[in-house]
Amino acid sequence: MDVQDFWNNRELLLASSSAASAVIIGLMMFMAYRLIAGNRSSAFRLLLLALSLLAVYHGLSLADALGALEGRTVPQLSGVLYIAAFIALNFAFFELYYRKRARTRAWFYGLLAVGVTIAVCNLLSATGVPAAEIGAVGTGERANLLLALEDGYVLVLSGLFAMMFAPHLRQRARYAVSLCFAFFGQLAAFLTRDFGVVSPVFDLMAAILPVFYYIVLFMILFERVVELMQTAYRSSITDGLTDLYNRRFFNARLEKSLEQAGQGAVGAIFCDIDDFKKLNDTKGHQAADIVLKQAAAILRDETEGIGLAGRYGGEELVAFVHSASLDAPAVAERIRARIAKETIVTVSVGCALSMPGVKAEQLMKNADEAMYRSKRSGKNRVTLYDQP
Repeated sequence: MDVQDFWNNRELLLASSSAASAVIIGLMMFMAYRLIAGNRSSAFRLLLLALSLLAVYHGLSLADALGALEGRTVPQLSGVLYIAAFIALNFAFFELYYRKRARTRAWFYGLLAVGVTIAVCNLLSATGVPAAEIGAVGTGERANLLLALEDGYVLVLSGLFAMMFAPHLRQRARYAVSLCFAFFGQLAAFLTRDFGVVSPVFDLMAAILPVFYYIVLFMILFERVVELMQTAYRSSITDGLTDLYNRRFFNARLEKSLEQAGQGAVGAIFCDIDDFKKLNDTKGHQAADIVLKQAAAILRDETEGIGLAGRYGGEELVAFVHSASLDAPAVAERIRARIAKETIVTVSVGCALSMPGVKAEQLMKNADEAMYRSKRSGKNRVTLYDQP
């Protein structure tokens, strides 16, 4: 068989399409399974269910295209699986970004009930109709209105999901493209299967576009997995309130900078908000949190590109600058002055410069000691650590 014969053979095209789709679906199923193992979100369970239904659907379609199945109910049974899977799949992708609400749940079960009802009625009607009577309008045989209604319902769903979900997803362009592939692939199948349109172009569209649909969905899922991994990693190294790096990550980065730098090339800065407990008691935790965020933003702004900012806990904010050409006490003074000017609090600041043999923990202790000297000498000032 040459290439031209392959492209003109509808059964081979559909079989190849189902085989390619099954491979992509298998990859997505593996990803969904791994996501469920680490996160019990209902979105991942729904995604795995939808992909499982699609795997069965394409398995039946492949066997039917190769002539391995006999029986007039195979297309109708496949229709039940595809409608249920198509609805569940699109809702699952929406839930990858948003939690399911009562209204979303009502839409899901409503659309699913309508689709499954149509598909089941089509399946039941096929069992009582002679095989010769199951045909398309274009061939002059009796029209299978339920099958046409089933295919038309999928077309309607494609447009509906584009309006419902696409505007709200972070990957809205990709999702919209995927629905375009689903719509035009289904439209080609609708015309050839239900209206007897004979066209190699439509046969090719019906075979290839579903594969493109799954490829784009795979890209969306892969991108979402990367986003979730980045979010999980980010949350493991940052403080949830201020978004500054947490103590463990900060110390690790400081230690690395000390290993790469020479004497005095790294300056550690230790800030403690003055009278923070009094602020908590008089103005409440919400006001205290706002002040912490403001101070953290100033610290991050002043050290961006020249160092790193972190939060040790409570009202203790820290930073280091890692260039020998920078004056760490001057950076500390800018931080102190901006906090005093731009917030309702002041900070006492200690600064310590790196020395041979001094590790990150000891350097921060030195800066902490200098900070307490600032506290004892009147607060709202910067003190440079002097080696004993």
